[in-house]
Amino acid sequence: MLLAVLQAGCLSELDSVEVVGECGPRDLTPECCLKQNPGQWERCTGSSEMARVAETAQRSASSGMKAVAGATAAVMGAAMRPQINSAERRGVALATDLLAKVEREIERCVRRADQKVNDYHFNGRSPSWEICQQVKVGERTTWAAYLGLFKHEESWPCLREALDKLLPERYLLHPRFQLDDVTGSWKFLKEQEVKELVSKYGWKGLWGTIEPDVVLMDAKGFIVHVYDLKFPCPKANDAQWERYRGGRWKDETQGRVYDDALQVKPRLVSPRQGVVRKE
Repeated sequence: MLLAVLQAGCLSELDSVEVVGECGPRDLTPECCLKQNPGQWERCTGSSEMARVAETAQRSASSGMKAVAGATAAVMGAAMRPQINSAERRGVALATDLLAKVEREIERCVRRADQKVNDYHFNGRSPSWEICQQVKVGERTTWAAYLGLFKHEESWPCLREALDKLLPERYLLHPRFQLDDVTGSWKFLKEQEVKELVSKYGWKGLWGTIEPDVVLMDAKGFIVHVYDLKFPCPKANDAQWERYRGGRWKDETQGRVYDDALQVKPRLVSPRQGVVRKE
């Protein structure tokens, strides 16, 4: 079990012998979850991407992974189903003052998560470039990827609390959308649909889908603002859109794909830069 967890990149601290058991007073929420649910990366972090890495590294236990279809496909204020803009119908952007408040809260939550995880691992310091490139767990997971994942996870509770107050029932956290190859249009995947895809095909069933971090909707459910959280490592680096390395969007950026799919210009958010407004 210990070897399997190490291979999957799910050990919360390499210098810890205990993998399964009680959570200590300094455990962050996702690390605590992984201790109690070894290998259940999607369930504990909401990251299907890292779950696919785990599946690749732990093929001998893939059947167990598939049984745990992630329970966090989309965290919502309510059950409003998002509608994607079209040439005929488009959403109404949030009022300027409300949008300013929402974006301030998103920035606050991102900076809070960044500081909290840095406090936990580095006594509040930002890791150096050298540390960011070092492998943290498994064979490929660097400190940069590891920290980014946990900083995302630490952002969700703060974002839920803030958006429940400012924009109840009109936001989604890390929702998933899929391109329909028959119609050529994008559709929102409900949590049950994501579970069924993972149960039937494994994590590869989610290839070709997109998962922006924060989606805001107008009163009718149309998507009007989209944000993606980035935690550059080291912190001095600018936030940048990642490029797809393969598949149908090879060499395209996340931002371009999100824009084409949701018909809304997405914004990056980082601890140092806040909401990035440059084109």
